[in-house]
Amino acid sequence: MRAWCDAVEIAAMFGAPPPLDTPDALVTRLQGFQDELTGLFPDPWHPPEPHVDPWTLGDHLSRYHLLAVGYALELLGARPERKVHAVAELTPQALTACLDTLDWREGAWGAGDWIDAYGTGTYLNLRYFGDAGALDTLMGWLTRRADPRTGTWGRPTTREGLLQPVNGFYRLTRGTYAQFGLPLPYPERTVDTVLTHTRDRRFFRDDRGNACNVLDVVHPLWLCARQSGWREGDARDWAAAQLERVLRGWTNGQGFSFELERGPTPTRRPSLQGTEMWLSIAWLLADVLGASSALVYVPRGVHRPEPAWLLAGRDDTHPTAPETR
Repeated sequence: MRAWCDAVEIAAMFGAPPPLDTPDALVTRLQGFQDELTGLFPDPWHPPEPHVDPWTLGDHLSRYHLLAVGYALELLGARPERKVHAVAELTPQALTACLDTLDWREGAWGAGDWIDAYGTGTYLNLRYFGDAGALDTLMGWLTRRADPRTGTWGRPTTREGLLQPVNGFYRLTRGTYAQFGLPLPYPERTVDTVLTHTRDRRFFRDDRGNACNVLDVVHPLWLCARQSGWREGDARDWAAAQLERVLRGWTNGQGFSFELERGPTPTRRPSLQGTEMWLSIAWLLADVLGASSALVYVPRGVHRPEPAWLLAGRDDTHPTAPETR
């Protein structure tokens, strides 16, 4: 399912629908993935396990497809046919219980993934069905729980250092603060934490680097820079070095692999996923350097730089626009 959405997003970066089918046929295909009861987008090729509860967003593919399919439909001038009921029916109390039970100690990345999906489902419900759900509860919980020492949620782990809280910060803020154009709680401390993570050679060196790990650093640095100029020079130095690496990874006529290093494994062959992600990363790196205007494209869909709420044509950035109260 994601491949169809990646194709739509790549084409939209350059102002056209993908040459796969007519736009109407693509819309019909993507809308057809939505479950009638939950409003989620479970993958028919990799369905959720029977024990997974869709009403608490337990399936990770269904969660990501809220982003992928939801935004792909928008890029095609369409929308989901149904409200995301699994999101809308979580009461403030039930939402708080879900947030409290996420693995913030060892799995902040997965916790951020869950919140990204919830925030995106709420955005879709609010924009198209006028239902903000428990968004105010979510933003209050996040703001109260942000660590003022690190600017992140979750804790570093013995096995992976800062990978979990940094990558979780990207997913969490992408679907909430960035999506709705809201200010971050502690941008300066976040920059400190993220730049410390960039020195971890388990994840960042010339022979190591996948799209997730680089994206999950550059987006927080880029987002924080919109609020604060803290350590701007350090962020620019890192961005310049990464951009040089990214450009070396391009394969003419094929794009990028998910991992920059060449090799025989599937993640090291050019793909739609790798191409969409690295094109978006390259734009963010260039924008940190003040050079994104030199590019002939802007990321669209999941990785678009503008708050989705602004792209929706609202005249303010607050999630409770007059027509949805």
